Amino acid sequence: MGKLNKVSRLAVFVIVLALLIVASRALLFAPKSDHLSSSDATATSSQSFGRGFSNTNPELLGEVADPNYKIRFPKDHYSHDSFDIEWWYLTANLQDDEGNVYGLQWTLFRFRNPNVASENQSIASENSISDWSNEHIYMAHASVHSASQHWFSEKFARGNVGNVGNVGNVGVEQTPFKLFIDDWQWSSATTGLLPAQLIFNTKLISTGEEDSKVADHLNVQLNLSNTGSYVLQGKDGYSIKSANSKHASHYYSAPFINVNGTFTISEALTNSTPSNLEKQIAVKGNAWFDQEWTSQLFDQATLGWDWFSLHLDNGDKIMAFRMRLQGQTDYITGTYIESDGSTTMLMPSELELNANELTAVGNKELPLNWQLKIESKGIDVSIKATKKDQWNPASIAYYEGTVAVSGTHKGKGFLELTGY
Repeated sequence: MGKLNKVSRLAVFVIVLALLIVASRALLFAPKSDHLSSSDATATSSQSFGRGFSNTNPELLGEVADPNYKIRFPKDHYSHDSFDIEWWYLTANLQDDEGNVYGLQWTLFRFRNPNVASENQSIASENSISDWSNEHIYMAHASVHSASQHWFSEKFARGNVGNVGNVGNVGVEQTPFKLFIDDWQWSSATTGLLPAQLIFNTKLISTGEEDSKVADHLNVQLNLSNTGSYVLQGKDGYSIKSANSKHASHYYSAPFINVNGTFTISEALTNSTPSNLEKQIAVKGNAWFDQEWTSQLFDQATLGWDWFSLHLDNGDKIMAFRMRLQGQTDYITGTYIESDGSTTMLMPSELELNANELTAVGNKELPLNWQLKIESKGIDVSIKATKKDQWNPASIAYYEGTVAVSGTHKGKGFLELTGY
């Protein structure tokens, strides 16, 4: 009977994983009608952005963000398993020795399945819970853009499923600190997040028609060093996303990261069999890291969000965020970060963030041209995507790409668009 129970739970896991992927694709980042403001979407959207399956049983909702919680390092670099959703997110603006620019993103997501957690509690007395009954599902994305090419890959794994002790093929380790999913690894020699080495590989998904040959595979090895302080977003790391405070998270950033490393490209001639040619490219630049955990961000009211991380040429940084919610006014917040690490939390009344126009990207219309104003800081800048098509065609699809900043200040950074 014990073996039968394990087989049954394995079958349940496979079904649940498939349903989660399908539900995530359909619900978490569901398409909606094109718009410049969420009020238009409210009238025309036929399907919400929220993680609909999270509301099937509110009693199974994970731990909610607490405004009294104090983030502490290094322990809060680690996983917060009682929360439903968490991510470790790196974006980098890079260039090589010839001045060619690249945009890079690497992310590890953790999703808690409350139904599995509840089931495990009910069978705990059997003392036979399989590793396959682990309640956490992980997803990872790797994306690199050049001016004309896009490499992208994604991975899925179940927590704590492995063959060596209790270490699975995905997870977060504390001593020393490590994020990993198979051979994609963020490794530190200490218990801290940084300094660290990041290694991953990804595959070409698109290339410019003018290219005579394509780079088929890209192996990335980066050295990451922190040159500034960590930034607690919102009020001491408690980040409110809606006017009624029902949408909130714990959120911090590391916006002062220096990067150097190597891209190793395996090339194949167009319309020919793959060759064994390899090309190494030295890259350097700066990066922005986010870690965020919550059980409140995705529900039926959530339409999506627009997120900006900006590196200004004077050394200052800006995080700006617009949450789009069904039947509510867009909620816009942000943080202004001085080059010395001091911060100013920006409330909705203290910054303006407006999409100027929509741009066709495939079969979608996306806001890739923005205006950002922060009167108290003398900021009035235009933010434009440096490359039109920076869409990640993942199971959970979204836009993530580099932007250029001009106006009262110059700079560069990243734009994320979800729910389109």
